[in-house]
Amino acid sequence: MILVGDSMPKATFQVVPLGNRQVQLVAKLTDSAGNPLSGKTIDFQHKLSTATTWTDDGTVNTDSTGTATKIITLDVPNTYDFQASFAGDSQYEASSASVTNYTVKDKTSLSLQVQPQ
Repeated sequence: MILVGDSMPKATFQVVPLGNRQVQLVAKLTDSAGNPLSGKTIDFQHKLSTATTWTDDGTVNTDSTGTATKIITLDVPNTYDFQASFAGDSQYEASSASVTNYTVKDKTSLSLQVQPQ
């Protein structure tokens, strides 16, 4: 997780592999005192690590613990950058966090057969 900012809301961000090119993006937003901020909109994005254009993965509101979770499926196994951002509002400054160079792999399966000779 990455912690961002001192005088602004703090955002932490985690990428959890689910397999089959799926990842769970977990962002947590707190105020400068560490209290969770609920009902705040978090925007999720991703891109190939070598790309310059971000893909919008949608928005999720934080729950009572300040957490917003989004599951996405990526087109191909590759190395990606992920970003979560809070645009700020009348009470809190903007905040963002990112995870870079994260390798997403495809699931594999292996079978074994034993044949009599």
